[in-house]
Amino acid sequence: MITTDSTKASIALQQGDLVVLKTDTIYGILASAKIQRAVDKLYAAKQRDPRKSCILLVANIHDIPNLTDEHRTTYLELCKKRPTTIVAPVPRDYLPHLKRQDNTLAFRLVKQPELMSVLDATGPLLAPSANIEGHEPAENIEQAVSYFGDTVAVYVDSGPITNSLPSKIIAINDDDEIEIIRD
Repeated sequence: MITTDSTKASIALQQGDLVVLKTDTIYGILASAKIQRAVDKLYAAKQRDPRKSCILLVANIHDIPNLTDEHRTTYLELCKKRPTTIVAPVPRDYLPHLKRQDNTLAFRLVKQPELMSVLDATGPLLAPSANIEGHEPAENIEQAVSYFGDTVAVYVDSGPITNSLPSKIIAINDDDEIEIIRD
């Protein structure tokens, strides 16, 4: 179903279905990080290597585990300038069914009201780009539909992507300091 109503996306995500929605950077294919079968559907739909982790979108800085006050302050400052992803250490029991290569996951705090509303209803969402592995990310909802068809329950059409600047990526290193991975 193609819609402009993000409430339908929230409902579908809570039911373990996949959704394509414009994120703070590009269209993403979204799944509830809390629901194992949704995570499995997402990896199958993207034809993604099951060993590769995905970015988690969150609505609140406190949804990112193990950040110190200093990490939070630095991260929030960077987020003011542009969407920023932080790779942070997480306990093994934090969403243990998620794919990870080590003890870290990547998180991005979002600011768009529509996306925050979805996250408030669903909790953290896996949000890789809306494309089959190895293809260009969808620039509009029609391209996303051509990639995923009926595999995705709800497509939220927010118009074409006009500025696809990727997020900045930072990480907390072994010395507990923040380093820039991609500027």
